[in-house]
Amino acid sequence: MARRRWNYETIQQVLDGENPFIQVGYTPKAKKRKNGEEWTDSKGHSWKKVNDAVINVNKQMDSIRESVQPKCSTCGQRIDFSCEKLDHKVFPKTGKCFDCLQAEEMIYRVNGKWSEYENLKILKYKLGMLHDFKQKVEDAVEYLENDTGKVSDVLSTGELMTFTGKCNPQWLMDARTDLVKADTEIKKVEEEIAKLELKK
Repeated sequence: MARRRWNYETIQQVLDGENPFIQVGYTPKAKKRKNGEEWTDSKGHSWKKVNDAVINVNKQMDSIRESVQPKCSTCGQRIDFSCEKLDHKVFPKTGKCFDCLQAEEMIYRVNGKWSEYENLKILKYKLGMLHDFKQKVEDAVEYLENDTGKVSDVLSTGELMTFTGKCNPQWLMDARTDLVKADTEIKKVEEEIAKLELKK
């Protein structure tokens, strides 16, 4: 019964605006940190103050981020959100930022080697397209060799023609012929690229 009365008294004190609870604790004074200062807290986490903001420091993750971050192969500029739009367009194809690519192309123009450089670029693009084509033909050959289902094709007249299983061996023969042609064309283009790179 006494316990219940104590609860009523405590509730009444809270309702009256008093604080019936006693709290004991210790709050250390917050240290003022300067920009650029690094410290480690009691749990072993590292922190750094940058531009009046406290940032968690993880040296292992920072080194991984640094190694993964794409950079221009010529000047070392980081290709990130702060770069220009042209840098993001040019970098995946060339590995360079737009300014370095422009400077390199200007040197080719001044030295009179622009046509060779242009031909080399076109041949490399052609080689990439041929490799893509070869991969698609290889996928088609694999599909046609292992096909046991139905293949439907809509004719120009609107008629639906269905082939069951391997009933059309001509498709497989055509795909194999295309594969041989792609291989010979790839070898030819690779030889032309090697000749142009030797002239550089």
